[in-house]
Amino acid sequence: MAPDLTNLQRLLYKAITAARGEAPGSHIAIVSHAIRGDERLSAFERITIYADAYFYRLLDCLNEDFPATLAVVGEDEFQDLVRSYLTRYPPTEPSIFYAGRHLAEFLQGHRLRERWPFLADLSRLERTVVEVFHGPDAQALTADEMRKVVPAKWPELSVRTIPALQTLSCEWRVNDTLRAAQGGSAAKEPAQAPATILVWRQKTQVYYRELEPAEHAALEVASKGANLAAVCEAFALRLDDENPAEQINRTLTRWLADGLLVRS
Repeated sequence: MAPDLTNLQRLLYKAITAARGEAPGSHIAIVSHAIRGDERLSAFERITIYADAYFYRLLDCLNEDFPATLAVVGEDEFQDLVRSYLTRYPPTEPSIFYAGRHLAEFLQGHRLRERWPFLADLSRLERTVVEVFHGPDAQALTADEMRKVVPAKWPELSVRTIPALQTLSCEWRVNDTLRAAQGGSAAKEPAQAPATILVWRQKTQVYYRELEPAEHAALEVASKGANLAAVCEAFALRLDDENPAEQINRTLTRWLADGLLVRS
């Protein structure tokens, strides 16, 4: 007896999305009976075309989103990784943008970390770059706009970090590995050292760099919305320098040049 349409769709979905060699035989058998074959292609071969298209389209997407992870482990290992990842985390959203959002979590307990223990941090940074690229636009505060504000009013100026900005804490300096991969160099193992990495978008380009503790503390305050006095105080509290004005001024100048702040 042929399945009804709803059941047929469910079985076809399971047959297409299962990892190669793992699709339940009963599903393929039932679906095959309900799909017409001909002298060119059997029903099974027709289903396989859809299954391969499903996997390789997602593989292409994840190749683009995780170039450094791919470069580190190689094409064969990455393909096996994606197969097992999609079995655990099949896409649940219409947009392919969400396909790789759980890869760093998946890698936490994956066997590949025995050889490359930094992989979860690396893939998390790469995923952050993707998310920041797709983040909301905002009109960043510029140095010219700051000059229009009376200096005496600067401490009262309310600011917030742009929405297309994230910071992440890592156990490995994976920003070096990602930068090497993006520059076409051979993948290299990063140093094992705590690193706080800032990722932000300016216009259509995503940038990233490590943060010192004082700058990180100041950005944390700014991310919640605060006046410049509070932001500068957070920066100064993490410095040993008795006269932090020069460092604060240099950092604020860099933030304005990088487009990290908006008025709030």
